[in-house]
Amino acid sequence: MPRGKPSKDGDTNVAKNGYHYTKVNGHFRLTHHIIAEQALGRSIEPDETVSFADNDRTNLDPTNIVVSRRKTSLNGKIAALTARILELTAERDRLVAIREKQGKAKTT
Repeated sequence: MPRGKPSKDGDTNVAKNGYHYTKVNGHFRLTHHIIAEQALGRSIEPDETVSFADNDRTNLDPTNIVVSRRKTSLNGKIAALTARILELTAERDRLVAIREKQGKAKTT
């Protein structure tokens, strides 16, 4: 796409870093992500990464595009579980308080 000319949906640009970007719904997205989503029949999940099997960013063949889960460190997993435990504990405490309040209301 020449400079100074507005791009339209479907237009593709190649950045200096070698990645292809395609305009979709008024926004540019990584072309290999679009191809991966079409192949999967769904959106890319936040914990997924899209890469090229042959490390060639110009090879947009669907068989060359790989979707995989992001690796989380052990410390990251522990932190996520700890946060979830705190959320669940707070929710449990809230429900116990409601139950106790309801029990007192029935006795009066």
